[in-house]
Amino acid sequence: MRKPRPGLPARVAALVAPWSVLGVAAVAGASVVAGVFDPGFGARWFTALVGLAVVALVVVDARARLRGERARRPFAELEGPVLWTVSVWMLMRLGGAYAAHLTPVAAALVAWLVATFPRHVWGFAVGVALALEVGLAVAGRQDFVALALHLALYAGAAVALTQLTRLESFRRRLTEAHAAEAKARAEEATARDFGLQTAQAPVLRSLPGPMDGRHTVGRMTLDYLSESFNLQLDLLRESLGLTTAAVLWRDADGGAMQLRGVSTLREDLVDGPYALGAGLPGSVLRDVREVAVAPVHAGFNGLPYYADAGGVGGAMAVAVPAPAEVMRGGDGQVAGVLCVDRAANQPWSDAERRALRIAARKLALDVATGQRLKATDHERSTIRRFCVGLQELNGALGLEQVADAALQAVRAMVPVDLSVISLVDGDVHRVVKASGVAAERYADLRFTTDEGLVGRAVKVRHALPVGGIYKGSQPVFTAGDKLSEMRSLRVVPLLKEGQGSEPLGALTVAARAEGVLGSPHEEMLALIAGQVAIKLGLARAHEQIRELATTDGLTGLNNHRTFQQAFDAMLGRADRRGGQMALLLTDIDHFKRLNDNYGHPFGDEVLKGVARVLATAVRKIDLAARYGGEEFAVLLEDAEPEGAAQMAERIRAEVEQLTFTHEKGPVKVTLSIGVATFPDDGREKATLIENADQALYTAKHGGRNQVVAFSEVARSVPARTSAP
Repeated sequence: MRKPRPGLPARVAALVAPWSVLGVAAVAGASVVAGVFDPGFGARWFTALVGLAVVALVVVDARARLRGERARRPFAELEGPVLWTVSVWMLMRLGGAYAAHLTPVAAALVAWLVATFPRHVWGFAVGVALALEVGLAVAGRQDFVALALHLALYAGAAVALTQLTRLESFRRRLTEAHAAEAKARAEEATARDFGLQTAQAPVLRSLPGPMDGRHTVGRMTLDYLSESFNLQLDLLRESLGLTTAAVLWRDADGGAMQLRGVSTLREDLVDGPYALGAGLPGSVLRDVREVAVAPVHAGFNGLPYYADAGGVGGAMAVAVPAPAEVMRGGDGQVAGVLCVDRAANQPWSDAERRALRIAARKLALDVATGQRLKATDHERSTIRRFCVGLQELNGALGLEQVADAALQAVRAMVPVDLSVISLVDGDVHRVVKASGVAAERYADLRFTTDEGLVGRAVKVRHALPVGGIYKGSQPVFTAGDKLSEMRSLRVVPLLKEGQGSEPLGALTVAARAEGVLGSPHEEMLALIAGQVAIKLGLARAHEQIRELATTDGLTGLNNHRTFQQAFDAMLGRADRRGGQMALLLTDIDHFKRLNDNYGHPFGDEVLKGVARVLATAVRKIDLAARYGGEEFAVLLEDAEPEGAAQMAERIRAEVEQLTFTHEKGPVKVTLSIGVATFPDDGREKATLIENADQALYTAKHGGRNQVVAFSEVARSVPARTSAP
């Protein structure tokens, strides 16, 4: 079915569009000559309007050049230099009395254009500059002496810079750089057009991970396609007596056709790009699958790759099906056109038509094969990255190590901007590790298990949101925390195996781009999450085992073995640094009587309560331990005698304030504490323990519920007897 003919407004817009940028530049240039940018001009709004329009176009042009993009409209290569030229003259006129100081800038621009751009480009831009200078002189806005000086300056700068660039080494480096850049752009464009880099290849879209069109296999595939196309076109030209056989392929944007292969006897070829509706290829793309014309009139110009009309006796264009279509045996979609012509004007035979149809399908099959090769290489690379990530994960032991390895694996497999691992601890989620955008915002974050998408995903034991689609409006972690800059989000619960899918926590990933966390990335994330859950379970078990080996099972304080090791380390540091430390030995007063009166379970509760006081009283650099039975020990790093005595008194007072509830009524307990310090009360561990024990003995026999420092103990210590 024929497409409807565009209306008059659309045709006018299509006619005007190629001239729009140069039209704005022309208006700005005329405004410069008319004095719109002179300081005394009245309608400043018009000055601002024209200036903003030119600046906006300069920014757009600069952005496109930095990205290596090339506009397909006619005269696009002239637009940037002309805009730059007009902008500089606008600034010179705005400078008023200081305009002369900006003249060297204009000279530098002219010289740079002449030295680095092709002749037809710099010639046009320099012509615009010359027109502006002459126009200003004719309009009386500068005298002719200034005009002559300016032209001499511009010419001198251009000649000087041109001579510099003619140096062989400079020119060679510049040429090589331009050639390498042009080649890279051409290869990238070809890869996109053939579906080796974009969503044109469905098999690539179905695989996880980012595409990279410059992998070794990608380069080999491009070389293969180029060689295959040329060989087939040479074969067609030789066997059918053709003048030219060419393949025109839709570009990745679908807005034009590119010449992707040619075998010809003519020298007047135009590289393209070509409009989709141009000549015979346009007819094939628009209406039919095959067009054959013979004989043709003398001025025939239906082949867009010829610069000159004529010289063609017969022409034919055949649709090249899309690679995905040819793999399925269909030909519904058209990816390109096989175009041939010859000088002979006899009609195309059925055998020739069949040969061209077969050749068109073979070209499509070659591209489909290239896509498969690139997809296979990409899949192999993805699996390799995944295995490396799992290897790192399997080598981790602690929670921090497991979390680090897990986030590295996620980043290697999925294009995310933020990844977070959080663990469930009772009714609270705790962020163990965050990586990426604003990761510091989530470090050590705690939130309840019923908050946000994370809490909901863990509660229902299912990944959320569905399809990874996120609009930036739902809370993710806390009730007020929204990732407004993200457009893809996936929260995957970390579930234990073999325990009723009990949740350990969640793996949360987010990306600014849309549609990157759906299938197949959701399967990949689920696989990673399963491995992370197993490793986190093992890491927790490892930490629990380590905790059991270093802590007292009843009170949660460090055990006697850990106390001895820490004492050796702390004493060694104090001795090396010439510092101080202190040892506090404590004993619950009348603990045996308390057990006899209230029972051992109640005695255990008292031990736990006293242990909590000790744990909260000491600093992070200190250590509190259960020494044995109802005895506790405290090591104070860098503590002098006065500070140690104050800490001991604080602990004693806080324990005295405790009240334990028993069915017989409230129960109060007290502590006796002995203090020994290094080096005043001894330099050896055994000596310090003995002296602290003597101070404790003195405190208990002196009335209990008190702190006694060894320095206060009389030299003659009474014989030790067991105190009840």
